[in-house]
Amino acid sequence: MAVKFHVGGRVLKTSLAVGLSVFVVQSLEFGDVTLAAIVAVVTIQRTFYRSLLQSAERLGSVLLGTMLGTLLALILGATPLSYSLVTLVVILACLRLNWQENVVVVTVVAIGVMASPAENLPLYSFEQFVSALIGAVVALGVNFMFAPSHQNAVLVKLASLEILLQQMMSLVAEEILRIESRYEDLEQKAENMMQEINLSLELSKLFREEQRFSILGEKLADEYQETFRYYATQSERLLEMHYLAKHMISDMPQAAPIARLLCILKQVQSRRLRGKNAHDRLLTRIIENLDASFEEMEMPKNRAEFLTRSALVHLYQEIKRYYQRTKRLHQVLS
Repeated sequence: MAVKFHVGGRVLKTSLAVGLSVFVVQSLEFGDVTLAAIVAVVTIQRTFYRSLLQSAERLGSVLLGTMLGTLLALILGATPLSYSLVTLVVILACLRLNWQENVVVVTVVAIGVMASPAENLPLYSFEQFVSALIGAVVALGVNFMFAPSHQNAVLVKLASLEILLQQMMSLVAEEILRIESRYEDLEQKAENMMQEINLSLELSKLFREEQRFSILGEKLADEYQETFRYYATQSERLLEMHYLAKHMISDMPQAAPIARLLCILKQVQSRRLRGKNAHDRLLTRIIENLDASFEEMEMPKNRAEFLTRSALVHLYQEIKRYYQRTKRLHQVLS
């Protein structure tokens, strides 16, 4: 059976960055292109901001490795003792600089300099650093020119999760109206939604990294993250409403207006996400009428009425909390 795989944009960008880096280094007639290729590979990241951090870290590692390798090679020569000492010095230096993750890179570069047959080690070390610098600059340029738009992916997730949340609201409203109807797949929808929200939060983090150099962009990224967290909170609240609806075993006159309230709230949520005027006055009037209706209710006559009324009151309180949460929504969808 043939294995299918997808060649993504990052793979193509990495290949392009390596090729261009090697071409530039060879054009300058440097003898070794290894560091240019390696730095180009590690510099290509999912966002330009990550690439910038990665390139700075790798260039620092190369600089430290070339300096230590050249210094100890000139003092001790290329002997087993000098290789051992340079490894010791590299580890101590990286620990001192809190560069534990760069120990291997610095050691390899230092040993590579010491093992070089070049007659002029300082010049060779300088060429090695310049090669690494070329790899970093070329990779940064490629990543900047072909940076993916994570914002589009975030907006798609926002819209699809809103649809899923609306479906959950509709199912809960039907459960309130139809005592005999129970939608167990609502729990599966809530689980799927939480999984999608976790993935979406990662996407929004990537978008925020893209906007590190833009104040307005960072603000928008924060609003995206807040909306995803809103989805998570409201999904849990709808799941709680679903469990409360299970305890409704008899009809009550307040069930219909409560279900209607939830349906109106669904439209309010959609309008707020799109920056449109919400039906706040209508919702306020319905809530006031329902509050008065609950206050005028007679004492339950049997156990079924007691259980249903208790579940419905708690469900109604959850809906009001849901409404209060929608008031803090940002316009993230057009």
